[in-house]
Amino acid sequence: MKVEYGKTGTYFYLVGLILVAIFIPTSKFGLSVSQFYLLALWLLVGLDMKAVNKMFQEKPFFSRITSRIVLSFKGIWNNIKTRSNDFIHNKVAVVMVSMYLLHFVGLIYTSDFQYAFKDIRIKLPLLVFPLIISTMKPLNRKQFDTVLWFFISSVFFVTILGFIKYLRRDFVDVRELSVFVSHIRVSLCMVFSIFVLGYYLVKRNFKPFIKAFIVILMLWFLWQIMIWESFIGIVIISILTVSVLLISIMRNRNRIVKISVLTAVAIVVLSVSYYLYDMIYRYRTPEKIVVEQLDTHTKLGNPYVFDTVGYRIEDGRYVGIYLSIDEMINAWNARSDKKINSIYDDGYGSLIRYLTSKDLRKDAEGVSQLTDDDVMNIENGIANYNYIENPGLKTRIMKIMVAYDNYADGRDANGSSVFQRIEFIKASLNIIKENILFGVGTGDIANAFANYYEETNSKLLPENRFRSHNQYLAITVAFGIIGLLWFLFSMFYPIFVDKKNRNYLYLIFIFIMALSMLTEDTLETQIGVTLFAFFNSFLVFTRNT
Repeated sequence: MKVEYGKTGTYFYLVGLILVAIFIPTSKFGLSVSQFYLLALWLLVGLDMKAVNKMFQEKPFFSRITSRIVLSFKGIWNNIKTRSNDFIHNKVAVVMVSMYLLHFVGLIYTSDFQYAFKDIRIKLPLLVFPLIISTMKPLNRKQFDTVLWFFISSVFFVTILGFIKYLRRDFVDVRELSVFVSHIRVSLCMVFSIFVLGYYLVKRNFKPFIKAFIVILMLWFLWQIMIWESFIGIVIISILTVSVLLISIMRNRNRIVKISVLTAVAIVVLSVSYYLYDMIYRYRTPEKIVVEQLDTHTKLGNPYVFDTVGYRIEDGRYVGIYLSIDEMINAWNARSDKKINSIYDDGYGSLIRYLTSKDLRKDAEGVSQLTDDDVMNIENGIANYNYIENPGLKTRIMKIMVAYDNYADGRDANGSSVFQRIEFIKASLNIIKENILFGVGTGDIANAFANYYEETNSKLLPENRFRSHNQYLAITVAFGIIGLLWFLFSMFYPIFVDKKNRNYLYLIFIFIMALSMLTEDTLETQIGVTLFAFFNSFLVFTRNT
């Protein structure tokens, strides 16, 4: 039986939920404060202080104060007992919290307790939100929607700030467009927001102008995901959109509608596939060179080098044609404080690739056509004009292709987060082989990876030697196959145990998280674990139906 706390208590509780929703894409500190706020409410909301004041209003001042303190502590203790009892009898909440308790089991056979307790502290939301939200009263539909609208508004605010940086070209890497927290976490927030807005578009009887605003907002988030080059965001949206359409088709009895939608889905899938194929083909296939038509010398009279073997093809152009190395380097050094002395300097590769991306010759004339912004970009290590001026899906694929060439040539993954992940997966699988049943324990994960990289003489630089970047592998490294099975059970248990949880919003959210965990260790950061833990509890326990 839940503690009664009336309209005022509900208001304060709603404020706490809204604060968490606002701070997920904006502030780690704000998230910590809002969680403490909710915990304080969990302890205090429901105390009948009016009755206490009335009972002791005739007593002397110090007696009144003492009595109030004593009864307040008794009330808090009663809240703890009642709410703890509610929690214990809520199987879904207990199973959710077991995901957190798994990390305590891992303490039994760990050796690095300092790291272990840091990990346990970061993952505290896995305990806090199921415990608090499952033992508080559900919200009505208006209150439930209010929390989601504040969340969407906060995500929108972050994208506006990022778009301002984009317009100003005030970034070296598109990841900097997320001004507060990791761009990957915000991308997941945008993906979830798109599907929440889609739900409101279909299920809520809004006026036409509000529905038009919702459509614009959905398209805005989709565009921002493209600009932010969130490959995982694009993949998740594609998979879930196709899945939702196919499920809708299965439920529709009209054969014409089924055929029409299936045809539309097939056309879209084939069109996207062709677009990707064509993009990669164009990237790999430069225009044919007619040797007799090529200029042999620069305007300064220096001979050109045409090397189509030692230099790669990038964005459909040969990097190694119209190349006058000494002339280009001298012209560059006259413009930049970041000098290049030979082809082995880091800046050399960035310079010739950047000139190629602007379709400029690698000589003094080409360098002279660079703007001051171009020079600054090259000095910052940006190797392609499009990385700053045209971020998006095409540019993201270009980066992957460049990284693939580097990785295929020398197994050097340092320049690409995509191919670094291959090294992380290899490391994870090898560590798992040695500790397949129970893993290495909660605190020994970092040491296990560090030892593996050292023992295998990994080409990854020390600053790039990360952990799994795959939540399922991260759990398996720490807790073994047994731990992974329990993790999966605790994650999907709410769906299978209660039909109420098989609703659109919860299913969409849990599958967004599940898919994101294939390429990200989502629960290993404060923002990621809070995003998961909060909405995993909010969408299950705050709805009346």
